[in-house]
Amino acid sequence: MYDRRLDAILAAAELGSFGRAAARLHISTPALIKQVTGFEREHRLTLFHRGRGGVTLTDSGTALVADARDIIRDCEHALRRARRLEHGGESIRIGVSLLRPATALLDLWPRLAPAMAAHRPPIRLELVPLSDAPDGFLYELDHLGDTVDVVVTGFSRNDWHHPCQVLQLAEYRLCMGVPLSNPLANRARLTLNELAGQRVHLPPVGGGDVMDEARAILAGNPDVTLVDLKRYEFDVFNECAQSGDLLLAKSIWANFHPSIRLIPMDWDITVPYGLLYSPTPTSAVRDFAAAVAEIAGPTTQRP
Repeated sequence: MYDRRLDAILAAAELGSFGRAAARLHISTPALIKQVTGFEREHRLTLFHRGRGGVTLTDSGTALVADARDIIRDCEHALRRARRLEHGGESIRIGVSLLRPATALLDLWPRLAPAMAAHRPPIRLELVPLSDAPDGFLYELDHLGDTVDVVVTGFSRNDWHHPCQVLQLAEYRLCMGVPLSNPLANRARLTLNELAGQRVHLPPVGGGDVMDEARAILAGNPDVTLVDLKRYEFDVFNECAQSGDLLLAKSIWANFHPSIRLIPMDWDITVPYGLLYSPTPTSAVRDFAAAVAEIAGPTTQRP
C-alpha cells in the first residue's frame, strides 16, 4: 500500500500551509512536518519551498503530487477489490466532508438499507473523507468512480461543466450567516435594507448561478460592502465570527459554526443538492442510484 506520509504532502500542497494540513488530518503541526521532512530526507528530495507565508511546491514536489494521486487511487482500487472478495458484496463509496455532509442522502439510508441488503451481491455504504479544497474536490468530481463513487453536493441548474450524472435530492435555502456578536443576530429574517453598513463575504462573480443571483441582489444596496472570498472553508467562518462580518451561506451549514447563526433572507433563492455519480457507473452504482431515486421521490426543500 502507499506511504501514508503522502497524505500529509498532498494536504500541505492543497492548502499551502503545514498548519492547515495538520488541522485537516487531525494531527499536530510538528507531527506533520516530521512526516514531510522524513519523507524528503529518506528520498533525498526537496518537495516544498518554506516561507513565512506558507509553503509552495518545488518542481519535484509538483511532479510527486501529480503522481501521488494516481498511486493512492490504485491502492484504493486494490483494497476495494480485496474487500469485495473478503465480504462477498459491493460497497458504494460516498465522499463526505465538513462542507459536504451528504445529509440529504444519509437521511434516506434507513429506508435504503433493506433494498441494499437484498441486492445481489449486497451493497454497503462506505464513507470516504473528501477534501473541501477546490482542487481536491473538483479532481474527485471529475474522476467519480476512481476513489469516490458518489458525492452529494450543490450543483448548478444552468451552468454545469463536470462529467457526471445528477440525481436531485433536495433544495437548501441560501441564507445569511450572522455572527452572534453582530446586532442582526437576533432577527428572524433579514431584508436587503437591513444589511446597510454591513460587509458580506461571498464567492466572486462566476461562483455559480445561485451565488451570482444573490450577489446581484446584494449589489442593489450600495451601502452593502461585498467581500470576495477565495473559497468556503472553516477559517472563513472563524474570521467572520471574530470580525462580525456577514457570510453568504447555505442552510445545510446551520450547525457548522457555534458562533454564527444562519438567518433566512427575504428572497426565494435555493441551492439544488443532488447525488452526483459517474456518467459510466458500475452496475452497483447504477442500481444504487435507481433505488435512491425511487425512495427519494419528488425533490423536497429543506429549511
